[in-house]
Amino acid sequence: MNPQQDFLLEETEEQTQLLANIRRLLISDDEANCKMAIEIMKGGGVPPQLIEDLIVYSKTLSNSAIRAAIRKLLEKQALFQWHTIILDTTAFVNIETTKEKDIRDKMARMVQKVGWQELATLGYLLFQRFGKGLSFILSYPQNNPYRIKAMEMITHDGYLDFHKGVGYTNRKDGSFGWSTIVKTGIAFPDDHPQAATLRSINFHNCKLTSVSPKVKVFENLEELDLSNNQLKSLPPAMAHLPKLRKLDLSNNQITTFPTVLLKMTSLEELDLRGNISNQGNNIENFIPEEFFKALPNCKVKIY
Repeated sequence: MNPQQDFLLEETEEQTQLLANIRRLLISDDEANCKMAIEIMKGGGVPPQLIEDLIVYSKTLSNSAIRAAIRKLLEKQALFQWHTIILDTTAFVNIETTKEKDIRDKMARMVQKVGWQELATLGYLLFQRFGKGLSFILSYPQNNPYRIKAMEMITHDGYLDFHKGVGYTNRKDGSFGWSTIVKTGIAFPDDHPQAATLRSINFHNCKLTSVSPKVKVFENLEELDLSNNQLKSLPPAMAHLPKLRKLDLSNNQITTFPTVLLKMTSLEELDLRGNISNQGNNIENFIPEEFFKALPNCKVKIY
């Protein structure tokens, strides 16, 4: 590259401000601003700091001509590791309003062309910017390093927000009815590298039909949200969560009282509302007397 054409590659305070301006131009609703940013980079080079941003813009901007122009820039100056992603023309336009299921379906179609590693990296970038794109990565085999990193991205201060990664936003997300069994293909996160230190997990609306017996690896768990799933029972392994204080089982399909709850004596709050078997019944008919004797201080919600 001609030295006079690489001014964007210099690391100065002025160039830092220029990079910020280029970012603003690229995401502008004004097509002329986007074209201006591209022309600036044609003349001044594509700064390494902007490569990941440009990858995302090449996949998510609504203007197909702008996306193509960005891809052309990247083809010449991006690292080789990005080439399969750049050459693939799959777009995620209007990603902010696109359902995670649809994003995941697109990624599933892309993987044979771009590769698992490259697709995982794209998923991370989309998630960092839009809070979407991890579901397909979470469906990688257990202990896969890309799946592990995806789980780490939705874990903060002992709290695993699996719901955020799976991405179903409501009970009937996609074309699924309330009682339809949804096979997400996402394995239970017992392979989480911080499993033994997690204190809270959110499985809300993750389309779970069962809880894995391996739930016992979360030995320090204090709060567990299993609401809005399709659970009919709980595994005996739940008794091996000695610190669990709060358990939300609301809006599932529990037909009989899970007897394992009698052994979970650390529980302080239990939510059983919205299960199909206890609608219309009173609390005495659904919860055995033994439970109140075993856990006299547990607050139970059933209506």
